[in-house]
Amino acid sequence: MPLQIGQDETLHSLSRSEASPGLAQLIQACNRTLWLRLPLLDELTADRDVCDAIKALAISSERVDIRILVDDPDNALRDGHRLIHLARRLPSRLHLRQTQKDDRDDQSCHVIADGTGLFEAKGWPRPARIHLSAHRLPHAPRLARDFQTVWERAGSNPGLRELRL
Repeated sequence: MPLQIGQDETLHSLSRSEASPGLAQLIQACNRTLWLRLPLLDELTADRDVCDAIKALAISSERVDIRILVDDPDNALRDGHRLIHLARRLPSRLHLRQTQKDDRDDQSCHVIADGTGLFEAKGWPRPARIHLSAHRLPHAPRLARDFQTVWERAGSNPGLRELRL
């Protein structure tokens, strides 16, 4: 199912095993902005295809805006998640922030691509449903506004940055 962001309104329901490949496909279709709202950095985003797609997007243009909001990065920091390593190598292209305690929501797991493409897995890692759409109006823009609000309040976790001496 090739995705064309902004054109195809088909809502695809995915199984848990199809989540990472579906997310990678959405990222590959993305051109400019990619915003990820995740409760954890786990196997969903540690998948090689997902990380490769994010890396390809990050190096495709200096105008790319990739933001990752995570509620709890502790396990990922301890275990060495691929996205943390990638963000450390590309700090001007890929931005990681930790949500404030008041903004944490373990039900909120979504990715917004170019303002209208949407991957949503409410309740991840045990989602009730997983949806993917290249053009999800008005839901994706509403989630993008909520994301922006939480992003502005989010803080930087020192563990998410690399210390260069």
